[in-house]
Amino acid sequence: MQSCGSWGVMKKLIIISLVLMLFSCRTYELTKEDLEWQPYKKGDVLVFKSNRGELDTIQIKSVEIHTNPDDPLALFPNKVQSLFVVGKSEILKLHAGKNGHKIEFKIHLGSNDLKSPVTILYLDEDSLIYLKEVEYNNKKCYKITAKESRGNMQDRSFDLKYIYWSKEYGYLGFEFKDNYVWALKSFIRDGNEIL
Repeated sequence: MQSCGSWGVMKKLIIISLVLMLFSCRTYELTKEDLEWQPYKKGDVLVFKSNRGELDTIQIKSVEIHTNPDDPLALFPNKVQSLFVVGKSEILKLHAGKNGHKIEFKIHLGSNDLKSPVTILYLDEDSLIYLKEVEYNNKKCYKITAKESRGNMQDRSFDLKYIYWSKEYGYLGFEFKDNYVWALKSFIRDGNEIL
């Protein structure tokens, strides 16, 4: 009889533990404010021109939001939400997770010889107060210092120095070493120039 009583207590403890683990899972979602940092739509065409006369065109192939587990091997993982903007390759990612909300700038223009870091901008108040608003090609935007976010790559030398980002138009320009510059010259949406 006593073994049945201890089995009942153990069953209750297991059930309580499972319920606690289930309710301890969180879902981190992108907020409306996060999404205001991403202006692109599928089909948008971005034309960039360098100060050396080179052209590069990117057509946005997809803008997708996915919610996935933060640890696929965990029994009850948290869920994180990411938005991906894809052109020739992934050019931008917004992410919401337990370490905060952030944008990853991943675009590559021109020659593959140019080294551009994966730059992260955290979207919390403490980080955003340090952003400098500037004017670039007669558009208000943010001047973001390009800095590698992946720890194992931080000691490498990169060519990209600054990203000029607008909530309205996205990438406006890039400043590389040796006064090498790429600027957005055309932004076409639904067949119309919107720049």
